[in-house]
Amino acid sequence: MPPLPGLDLLHGRTLAASFDAFARVHLLRAGVRLGLFEALRRPHDAGALADRLGLAGDLVASWLTASQRLGLVHATGAEYQITDFTRWILDAPEAPALQAMLDQVALGWGPRLLELPQLMKGADRPRFGNPEEAQRIAAAARAVEVRALAALARIPGVRSARRILDVGCGHGSYLAGFLVHYRDAQGVGVDLDPAVAEEARRRLREAEVWRRGEIRVGDFMTMDLPSRFDLVLFNNNLHYFAPSEHAALLRRGASRLTPGGVIAIQTGVVESGPVARLLGTGAGMAIFDLYLRSHANLYGLPDLTALHESLRGAGFDETGEVVILPGGSSRYVWARSPRGEDDVAGQAGTTAAP
Repeated sequence: MPPLPGLDLLHGRTLAASFDAFARVHLLRAGVRLGLFEALRRPHDAGALADRLGLAGDLVASWLTASQRLGLVHATGAEYQITDFTRWILDAPEAPALQAMLDQVALGWGPRLLELPQLMKGADRPRFGNPEEAQRIAAAARAVEVRALAALARIPGVRSARRILDVGCGHGSYLAGFLVHYRDAQGVGVDLDPAVAEEARRRLREAEVWRRGEIRVGDFMTMDLPSRFDLVLFNNNLHYFAPSEHAALLRRGASRLTPGGVIAIQTGVVESGPVARLLGTGAGMAIFDLYLRSHANLYGLPDLTALHESLRGAGFDETGEVVILPGGSSRYVWARSPRGEDDVAGQAGTTAAP
């Protein structure tokens, strides 16, 4: 039976949408990096835009046509102007993170996915560690920072935490954000990379919380730490540890907590629910998982059931999850260490008081 023409058209549209998705990233990057979108805050025709920015006129005209078809600019007669979407890319509070995402998809994900046929056939997987790519990923992760800090506050025990340990603190934005919000809290950040640690110190100074925050360089698994903590954070870095290492990592985290202290692990999740599908975050996390697994020294996003089991195996007596992004593609997995007898008795006495 010959294929139905209508089905051919539908399949063709799906294929065309795939081409569109590939091209949209590069058109967006060109628009941001060359100042095309910035100039198009006011209407320009192709010739005036090319002259203003000193660009090739034929390519600018073709870029405008393609961008208009993809909804990145809109046309009124011969003049073009940015759409609400591209204005958001420029003006959102998270604009630097959004633009870092574009760079990472083009410059990081692109090469790995290009190599995927060879990798699947057994070629050596490259090691992750390029400083520029690490910088892009750190910058892109800040897109959810405000939501993540709000989600963190919904974890039981976090609001009362006053001694914070941020493991793999990166550039220090989460530690700084926590200390800004909780003015009587103190924190220690740990990172392996001295250059990254210095950036974290700079971030604490910029946030004017450096008197209450300290950054240390070293391996969390072996380094001496100044005290026990009420809250231990792992933000988007569990995939640096092999699943076989999770038990030891979580036991180490548990050993640094006060009785009743909390560990909070921010992670992406390959989520298949309807909200994640609608927002596109489910597909995005699935691609990110593939990207991680395409490196010799990175691991996929965690299996949540196994993670909860590892937390209980590490001695935590209560675990849970708090969603960061609608649909659950980004969330905190948390666990509380057992309370001491004095803490439980004191809490019971407080509860019973009139």
